[in-house]
Amino acid sequence: MPIVRIDIQSGKSTVYKRALLHGVREAISGALGVPESRVMQRIVESVPEDIDAPGKQADRLTIIEITMLPGRDAELKRSLYSEVVARLGVEPGIEAGDIMVVVHDPSSECFCIGGETPE
Repeated sequence: MPIVRIDIQSGKSTVYKRALLHGVREAISGALGVPESRVMQRIVESVPEDIDAPGKQADRLTIIEITMLPGRDAELKRSLYSEVVARLGVEPGIEAGDIMVVVHDPSSECFCIGGETPE
């Protein structure tokens, strides 16, 4: 179950945020073969004065952190990064340079889902 945190500047419309969530979910599902129903996401919004990103358009900066069980190789992760950038470039229209994707894949004992740890 990938758990996704998407950080953006506050003030975006519901349509924008829905497109963001949809694009990331589709990218994860398509690139990693994870059923869409297994992808949990949340958007965290920051006010403009709390963002310091030299060289980036702060109003479009999108930082996506994906935490998932280990086992995916570098090639699969590169595919995921490409899918995210491509999908978000189309809708909601974020330029590649304003998208950052970070994957965390700690060992399975670092997860507790529904009161249980994966095997």
